[in-house]
Amino acid sequence: MYKYNIKYEFKNESLIKKAFTHSSYAYERKDKLESNERLEFLGDAVLELISSQYIYQNYPNLSEGEMTKVRAGVVCEKTLFKIATENNFSDFLKVGKCEKNGKKSRAMLADCVEAVIGAIYLDGGYENAKQYILQYLPKFVLEYVNGLGVKDYKTTLQEELQKNPECRIEYIVEKETGPEHDKMFFVNMLYNDMVLGNGKGKTKKEAEQQAAKKALRKIKNEE
Repeated sequence: MYKYNIKYEFKNESLIKKAFTHSSYAYERKDKLESNERLEFLGDAVLELISSQYIYQNYPNLSEGEMTKVRAGVVCEKTLFKIATENNFSDFLKVGKCEKNGKKSRAMLADCVEAVIGAIYLDGGYENAKQYILQYLPKFVLEYVNGLGVKDYKTTLQEELQKNPECRIEYIVEKETGPEHDKMFFVNMLYNDMVLGNGKGKTKKEAEQQAAKKALRKIKNEE
């Protein structure tokens, strides 16, 4: 419904109206209007799933812990408030007079974004909710990854070592263990045929990243 600055056309418009109804406004009404709290609950779960899927598919070099860190850093009140502000949600959110004369807080607007996601999910299903979220999510994930040190260690190491134009960098799989569905890869990182770091992981890429990370640590310690 474009009048709400949402690029999605609702079949059931009552859902989007509910998404912009804060509990304080619903409480002051005598017609038992439902607030956006239940939609917010649903939208929070949908957002977590879609963000987890996006990070998993687009950042294969991140470990489980790093993916968790990125998701927590991105799916937060600060990010949701930015989305709400960018789309002028404060113009549409209905808040009761008891809330400091109708003042809309940062938390209210962030919650409203989750409620909108929940409304889209109920009205149009997973793919429409995903399409809505992916208008915003990629840039916030990229900013977080670049800004807070969740590193592509291989790239960083290559930039460091190639200050010497004659260097040779290789990643060699030393061994693989475990069944096909649950393999563990062990990788050595070689610099001019010398092992500079080693790593292990559920994929070759993860093992290479761990090897590069250890190599970087060794270089810094020697410096």
